[in-house]
Amino acid sequence: MQVLQQLSAYAAFINTTATPWVLRLVMVGLGLSLTVADFKRVVVYPKAVGLGLVAQIVGQPLLGFALASLFPVPPAIAMGLVILASCPSGVTSNAYTFASRADVPLCVTLSALTSIVTVFTIPVFINLGLRTFDVGGELQALPFLQMLINLTELALVPLALGMLARAAFAELATRAVEPIRKTVFFLMVCVLVLGAAANYQTMLDHFAAAGALVLTMNVLSMAMGYGLARLFRLPTAQVVTLTFEVGVHNLTLAYAITFTMLKRPDLASTALLYAVVMPATALTFVAIAKRLLAADARVQPATQPSILKTDA
Repeated sequence: MQVLQQLSAYAAFINTTATPWVLRLVMVGLGLSLTVADFKRVVVYPKAVGLGLVAQIVGQPLLGFALASLFPVPPAIAMGLVILASCPSGVTSNAYTFASRADVPLCVTLSALTSIVTVFTIPVFINLGLRTFDVGGELQALPFLQMLINLTELALVPLALGMLARAAFAELATRAVEPIRKTVFFLMVCVLVLGAAANYQTMLDHFAAAGALVLTMNVLSMAMGYGLARLFRLPTAQVVTLTFEVGVHNLTLAYAITFTMLKRPDLASTALLYAVVMPATALTFVAIAKRLLAADARVQPATQPSILKTDA
């Protein structure tokens, strides 16, 4: 308990300084892993990419609004869910997809595209949430252009820098991308754990109100990705990929928006609890996914593994 109290003293630094820089490093790492071929997959996998984009850009925010309105939670918790639901997948979904041995290239493509597109959609949903849920204080609807500039600086600029470095130093970037990805993932996990520990009292205060809401959002999000992929008859590897892409949100981005842009730590309780719940459900599905892919491999011709099948 004493350690947690000491961490709480550094909460402001972790939330407002460390988190944004870790997000920038995450986006640089994602940019370093991107090539022209990643964007060509929009043509190669039109159905999978289209479903992933629609589910994350439109489906998830709508689900967040619906659950926030249905559950009897304080406005701050409801607004926190809207922020979380508006944030797309990130490198965390890539890690779970890799662990499942699913379609990692498709996952990287979707993460890149949603990171770009949601820079323009997140401000819309945040302002809609602020008008819907009275979170109190002086926080009202924020200028769209200012939020767009902030998100561009936090996400798009680092992503572009990573892509430019990859284009200019392709061989070096290829060798460096995996060590950088592992380092960035480790830093991201550290800042999420430290952020949760530093704000543990907030989590305890809102656990009863937000716990069931966060778990429901997490399970339904993964179910949305899985259900849509099965409905449109995607290969099993892509079904697994869409489950993680739609179901695993970018916590680092949600933290940065809450602490840096909105400057309201009380709105972060939902994301903090999600950071505790999501790894358990995601790892459970990793085990399920391995069985699904193994069963699929037994019925696929040896020369046509499911991960190579297109959905054209």
